[in-house]
Amino acid sequence: MINISYYCLVDDENCPELEAFKSVHDIGFRNFYNHHSEEKLITHLYIKSESYTPFFQNELVVKELKKNGSNALPLVIINNEIIKRGDLLTVEELSELLSIGISIQSDD
Repeated sequence: MINISYYCLVDDENCPELEAFKSVHDIGFRNFYNHHSEEKLITHLYIKSESYTPFFQNELVVKELKKNGSNALPLVIINNEIIKRGDLLTVEELSELLSIGISIQSDD
């Protein structure tokens, strides 16, 4: 099982790393992935500006926020271990983690 949680300060639509995760977080993608992969994919996306509650329900996140404040965000937690602080997985890192090709189109 791969359990990926993103804890973000805001929902930044101009962030390709967040948009890549949103595409993986989509229920249709997860159903497809879980049907065709040997590993089950579980994803969570928490946006602090939308709700503080999930941030205070996770001990790892609480510790990071106490230690570094909002500067710790975003946080990426995979299988209950903090993988990244202050940054998200790159599109390439997410692709490698899931063993799939991911590309994001940009309006630029």
